Amino acid sequence: MAKVQSSAAVRAPSPPQPVKSGRKSDQVFEQISSSIRSGRFPAGARLPAERDLVTMFKTSRQTIREAIYRAELIGLIEVRHGAGSFVIASEPQAADKPVGELIKIEAGKVGELFEIRRALEGWCASAAAKVGSKPHLDAMKARLDAMSALDVGTDEWEEHDVGFHAAIAAATGNPLAVRMMDMLRDSFWAYFRLKRFIPTREETARIWQLHAEVYDAVRARSPDRARAAIIAHMDFVEAKLAESLEQFDAGEQD
Repeated sequence: MAKVQSSAAVRAPSPPQPVKSGRKSDQVFEQISSSIRSGRFPAGARLPAERDLVTMFKTSRQTIREAIYRAELIGLIEVRHGAGSFVIASEPQAADKPVGELIKIEAGKVGELFEIRRALEGWCASAAAKVGSKPHLDAMKARLDAMSALDVGTDEWEEHDVGFHAAIAAATGNPLAVRMMDMLRDSFWAYFRLKRFIPTREETARIWQLHAEVYDAVRARSPDRARAAIIAHMDFVEAKLAESLEQFDAGEQD
């Protein structure tokens, strides 16, 4: 087994290029994987901390997390909670797996995530409708307005989507709920990657509308309606993901 080295002991790669237009997390992933393939981050090396990667690439934490998640999925790195991200291979270990197989792995993770989120966020939405203050409602509305001008699947949408759900948790006034949502946040990226398989503009517009219905119910101080709205949002997205994956499977078999 390769001896673990600290990131400071690893030969520094050439300065990362700030991400530009296009899929930002893909650009960060390509630069990280290139550094791994070249040996600049050898097996056993710890990658720079998330906050340092944010500064290096001049991008958001969400973008960095998705790039790291993708590197982990294909077997380049291992994320050790509380310790960091460590290189475990110089070449993708999942490179020989069909895309469909990788997508099914993601789908399994997302199904489990939805079950947890229905329980937790259903409670959060209900509590937020009871006790949420105007600043909390304003925070939700700001995220909702930003999402209205974005396409589902962009890094910016993802950032505001996570922020919207975090704002609901904050509106409960319950620190444990906020902490639990924060713990779930890293699991959102499998969901966001799959959500891009939702095919039509009408369906992605419906996702925004479902968020708006959650906000409207919280603002109306209707706990039951708020809970139902957020569960309906998750039911819709999960169903559409299932349909899209079925179509993907059918296409692979043709």
